[in-house]
Amino acid sequence: MAKDSRHHAHTVCRAVAKSRKKIRAAATADLWSMSDEDVEATLVEASRLRAQAEALELRLVAEADRRHAGERAGATDTASWWAHHTRQERRVAKGRARLAESLDRHAPTSAALVEGAISVDHARVITSCVDRLPDDLEDPTVPARAEQHLLAEAQHLDPKTLAVLAKHVLTVVAPEIGEARDAAALEREEREARANAWLTMCPDGRGSVRGKFSIPELHAAMLHKTLLAYAAPKHQAASRSEDPEAEQVERRPSPERMGDAFCELLERLPADQLPKLGGLNATVVVTMDLESLVGGLAPGVLDDGGVISAATARRLACEAGLIPAVLGSKSELLDLGRKTRLFSGAQRRGLNLTQPTCTAEGCDWPAHLCHAHHDQPWSQGGTTDLANARNLCPRHHARIHDPAFETTHLPNGRVAFHRRT
Repeated sequence: MAKDSRHHAHTVCRAVAKSRKKIRAAATADLWSMSDEDVEATLVEASRLRAQAEALELRLVAEADRRHAGERAGATDTASWWAHHTRQERRVAKGRARLAESLDRHAPTSAALVEGAISVDHARVITSCVDRLPDDLEDPTVPARAEQHLLAEAQHLDPKTLAVLAKHVLTVVAPEIGEARDAAALEREEREARANAWLTMCPDGRGSVRGKFSIPELHAAMLHKTLLAYAAPKHQAASRSEDPEAEQVERRPSPERMGDAFCELLERLPADQLPKLGGLNATVVVTMDLESLVGGLAPGVLDDGGVISAATARRLACEAGLIPAVLGSKSELLDLGRKTRLFSGAQRRGLNLTQPTCTAEGCDWPAHLCHAHHDQPWSQGGTTDLANARNLCPRHHARIHDPAFETTHLPNGRVAFHRRT
C-alpha cells in the first residue's frame, strides 16, 4: 500500500498545509465560550501570526523570483505571475516582491518579522530607510546600527510614526554627521516633492469631476487642516442650521464630509486675492439671462462651456458680487477711448463673453489665458474700446506683431496669419 505523498513533502509544504487546516477550523469555531481575556490575548497573537505568515510568504516570493517562476510561466516577471494566481493588484504584488528582495539584505528585520515582533508595514519602513542611507558613510557600521535602532523603536511605535522617526535616524545613530546630512536630505526631499507635484482632473460625464494629485507633505497638511475646519460638526451645524437635512450631513462618513468641505473651500476663496489670469482674477464667469436669475429654469453657462442649474447660480449669487455683462461691476464703463492704454478688468470680462477663445483661425485657447490686443495699435491712435479689442493667445499675440507674418481679418471676426515671402 502506497504511503501518503505528504509524508515526503518539504517541511514548509507540510507546515503550510497543516496551518491552513488548523486556521480554517479555528476561524469557524464558536467564540462565545472564550473569556474576555482570552479574546484580547488571542487577537494580539493572531496579529503576530499574520506577520509570521507574511514573512514566510515574502521568503517564498524571493525564492520564486530566484528560480524565475514568472519567466518559466511566460509572465512578464515573478510578481505579475504571483498577482495573477492570487488575484492581487499587480501594483501591490510588485511592491511586496520589492520588499521580499530587500528583506534578503536585512537579516535582523527579516528575523523580527519571522518572530511576529513587527508587521510587514514596519519592515517596509525599516528596509526602505536603511536602503536610502548614503553610500559614502565613513563608518561602515552605521547602516546596521540604524536598522537595530529602528527595530527597537518598532516595538512601541506604529509604522506611520516610525516612518517620521526614520527620516532623522542618522541624527540618532551618528550625530557627528547625521544632523547635517538629515537636513540636506530633508531639503532635497522637499524640493523633489514640490518639483514633482501634479494634479489631474477628468469629468465623469455625470456632473462630477474625478481627480488625483501628489503634493508635498507640508501642503497636504495645510489642505487637510483647512478641510477639517470646514468639515467639523460645529461648522456644519452653523452653516446648515436651516437645512432640514443638516443632521444627516453631519453624520455622513468622513470622506463625504471632506468632499463637501473641499467644495465649500473653493466657493469661499477670496476672488480679490487670487493671482491674475489673462489680466483678471482667476474667477469663474457665469452667463445667464435676468429671467433665469430671478426665478427661471434656464441654466447658467460657465466660461469654459459647462453649465450649472439656475438654482445653483441663484445660490452663488447670494454670496458673490454680480457683474452685469453690459456695464460691468459698479457701472464700470466698457469703452475708455484714449484715456488709458490697458483694457480694464470690466472690459476684459465683457470681451471674454463675446470672444470665449483666441480669435486666431483654428485656435481654441481659452479666453482667460489670452491677451487683449488692440486691432488698431494704441501707438497709432487706436482706442481702448471693445470695438477695437481682440483676444489672442500669447503665441498668436506675438505673431500678430511679428513683421515676418501678414495678418488677414476674416469675415467671421477671426484673423489668419501667412508668412511673408
